[in-house]
Amino acid sequence: MLTRKFLDLTATFGADWVNWVLVGVSLTAMTILIDRLVLYVRTRERYAELRTAFAASLRAGELDGALAAVAGDSLVRNVLRAGLELVARGERQAGAVEQIMLGQLAEERARYDARLAVLTTIGNVSPLIGLLGTVIGIVGAFYVLGKLGTAQAAGNPAIMSSIGEALVTTGFSIAVAVPAVVAYNALRAHVGARTKHAEALMRELVASLPGLRGGRPAAEG
Repeated sequence: MLTRKFLDLTATFGADWVNWVLVGVSLTAMTILIDRLVLYVRTRERYAELRTAFAASLRAGELDGALAAVAGDSLVRNVLRAGLELVARGERQAGAVEQIMLGQLAEERARYDARLAVLTTIGNVSPLIGLLGTVIGIVGAFYVLGKLGTAQAAGNPAIMSSIGEALVTTGFSIAVAVPAVVAYNALRAHVGARTKHAEALMRELVASLPGLRGGRPAAEG
């Protein structure tokens, strides 16, 4: 009984509705990609320029200069500024400075990784949605074939249409999945590169703590 109802629904609606689901999924992926690109471009690092100014300030022991070098909103700058502001308040313990920067790094990673999991989910699920459409199209073709018989079914437009829908849905699902996977990998690699840059400059800052001048002296217990 249930199988018969499924066959009737398949014959009535076909696989076209699956394509509309894929359109919605594709628009979701595009929206996320644009949102992430806007964030990444707006907070671009200009790492070579940053590293030169930051390293020069550390070598000179200028805390104010280092703070000026990390002004602005970006992953690396926000992480380093968290450590420098703690130093400016008088903290000179390497462990404390490093921990506050690691905490800020975790926050920044969460900010930059936000919604990327949706992209990889779309990349993994889209082929399965397409497979559903393929199955529906093939089932529809065999359903018509069973009702008409082999002789009458030869060249029947309904059968050709069902098979065509199945193939189109398969191709469409691949066209949705591939860009989503590529975008996810590219964005994750970009965030990974920023994280490595932040970790490199964090080590430079920790190593340079004894020579930094400026800020309030640490409060005595």
